[in-house]
Amino acid sequence: MLTDRLREEMTRPPFNEWLGPVAIEADEVEKRIAVELPFRPEFSHQTGATVFHGGVIAALADITGHAAVAVFHGAVTPTISLSTEFLAPAIGDRLRAVGRLRKKGRTIARADVDLFVGDRLVALARGTFSTKG
Repeated sequence: MLTDRLREEMTRPPFNEWLGPVAIEADEVEKRIAVELPFRPEFSHQTGATVFHGGVIAALADITGHAAVAVFHGAVTPTISLSTEFLAPAIGDRLRAVGRLRKKGRTIARADVDLFVGDRLVALARGTFSTKG
């Protein structure tokens, strides 16, 4: 089942387990996955505020892009490149990432990730991932 595969990706490697993203869904037809990251104080760029640091947002984008490829490719897919655009402050208690597999070839794949706090789009990311080996 794809959701089980997505859950597995959220606990591997150890960094993912430490960060704590939660698998929400995997849609075979849309080639789309969704994960959430509950806020923790160490994720903030400002003491006492529930504002996700840009590094945490980029890390979740990378994890989600990788998982969008890995879930539908069936294997680990190392990141080749990742571009993240920050659109608004990510203020809230949950960061949700929606990843879409855009293209899968013999050696590389592309994935897009939209990141939200509630219904507010706070960042966009695009990644290239290796599908070799």
